[in-house]
Amino acid sequence: MKILISKLPKSGWWNSGIPNYKDNPAMKQGVIPNFNTLNMEREHLIKVLRLEKYDVLEIEFPKELDSTNPKHDFIFVRDQFISDIDNTVVILRAREKLRRIENIVMKKILKKYNYNIIEMPNLKDMKADGGEFYFCNKESILFSGIQRNTKLGIDFVSKSIKAKELIILNGKGFHLDTFFTPVLNECNILCAVIACCTVLTKQSQKLLKSFCYDRKIPLFDIPENDAIGTKKKAGSFAVNSLSLPGLLIGPSKFSNPEIDLKLKDLGVKRIISPASQYQLSGGSIHCVTNQL
Repeated sequence: MKILISKLPKSGWWNSGIPNYKDNPAMKQGVIPNFNTLNMEREHLIKVLRLEKYDVLEIEFPKELDSTNPKHDFIFVRDQFISDIDNTVVILRAREKLRRIENIVMKKILKKYNYNIIEMPNLKDMKADGGEFYFCNKESILFSGIQRNTKLGIDFVSKSIKAKELIILNGKGFHLDTFFTPVLNECNILCAVIACCTVLTKQSQKLLKSFCYDRKIPLFDIPENDAIGTKKKAGSFAVNSLSLPGLLIGPSKFSNPEIDLKLKDLGVKRIISPASQYQLSGGSIHCVTNQL
């Protein structure tokens, strides 16, 4: 398995100030990330992945998107595509119209690596962002949010990667990874779920609890401050994690230390890799990585 990460734009990242998307409470209009800190956090994450014996695929930041006043967020490479981690890549169609150029550019980049590429049709009601998905490929379970995804987009992805089971969770977060992460054991089997249940609708809470009960796996319920937070106060993004076999990489510890102890009992290694500057734009570890 390869882990894809983008290099940073030469012009800087949001160097004219972060814009504000209405559904993203972490984005504060006009805030400028510290580029040196951003670079150090990125290098630390790459070091962690390589120490864990993962092949990191660093792609150049696209020249056509490198400008002083961008309207996109390409370094969040999770959003442009989803992979079945077995050679098939599905290029998505972003909910935010300004970000659809990222889907086009990512398709050009990935074509060079000879993946089987499937492209989501350019249809009005078909939209999907990668941050809205987690795919547990060994058991073929697809988790999806439905804030920036549409049902048609979800169904297209599910069919394209041949998911055997689809779990759609409706929550307040603009992406699923702002309030949810699956946990995999060393055999790449789903062994736990971590979620901020208070942001889920009652129906989705019931669905998730039933799913975990049927599979006899724990559901660790976390507070909003372990997720993206609220408009009044940003959260720690602890839940926004890269879930790999026997490994969960996140930007900070959970407020309840028992969760880390229980993950250890499940044979899951937890690694902290800070992402403070990425989080200024509403993204973290899951957002800046993607599996291939």
